[in-house]
Amino acid sequence: MLRIIFLFVFFCFHHMTFSQNVSTKLIKEYEDTLKIIANEIMFADSEEKRQNASDGFSLILSEVLNYEKSFKHPFDSLKTISILNSPDNQFRLFNWILKKDNGSHKYYAFIQYKKKKKIELIELIDNSKNIRNSINKNLDSKNWLGCLYYKIIYIKKTGRKYYTLLGWDGHDSKSTKKIIEVLTFGGKNKIKFGLPIFKLKNKESQKRFILESDAKTSFTLNYDKNIQSIVFSNLIPIKKDLKGMEEYYIPDGSFNSFEYKSGKWYLMDNIDARNKNKKSKYKKPKMGLINK
Repeated sequence: MLRIIFLFVFFCFHHMTFSQNVSTKLIKEYEDTLKIIANEIMFADSEEKRQNASDGFSLILSEVLNYEKSFKHPFDSLKTISILNSPDNQFRLFNWILKKDNGSHKYYAFIQYKKKKKIELIELIDNSKNIRNSINKNLDSKNWLGCLYYKIIYIKKTGRKYYTLLGWDGHDSKSTKKIIEVLTFGGKNKIKFGLPIFKLKNKESQKRFILESDAKTSFTLNYDKNIQSIVFSNLIPIKKDLKGMEEYYIPDGSFNSFEYKSGKWYLMDNIDARNKNKKSKYKKPKMGLINK
């Protein structure tokens, strides 16, 4: 595998030296090589082999994504990685997962960003194991709460532009997490994660929202465009005395949501997830002390 990667990178470097114009054919050759390596990331029989494949995949992917012409190339043969386009076509997100032998996961991502007339490539570095108090932490591309994103939400508005991302984190053998994250462009490391726009019932705000459940169960976290709401399962402990130990939480069949209003996400409890046409009413909390 390493020999394949070395020979391919050497070939592409040699080709670039003598050619200013990158052909669609060359980009497709990159894709064909990436497809072979992506399969190795998923199915190799040891963590060492999967890690080597992931490192090689990063190297070749970053090479091809720096070509301006690659921005419109679909890379649709790469079935084992997540490729998401922002609704306003300003950026693409390439994202994949590396499963470790101990049941945990490590995540990798590149963001290909259309900045004026140039393409900018930003790598996200998973630093999840060192991030504490994650719901209110200011994060960036060098300090990323790694996960596998599956949805980009963008609602056009005046003022600062931001994107809401939904992601999955296999976490470990005991629990699974799903994350609602906010992405903005700017700052020293080009990308910022986290914005205090998640409004809870006690009038407090959070910079991101994280759900965690028993790894053996599954739960919902999806965006409903019809009602501009992020709908998610209500999670409860299997037993009352396990409250606070989220690896023992399961869905109880009811649903909550974050409803979009005036640039913020407002928490709505116990919604009817079957009602696709009517928005739930958000009542502004009364002024005064925060309820404990």
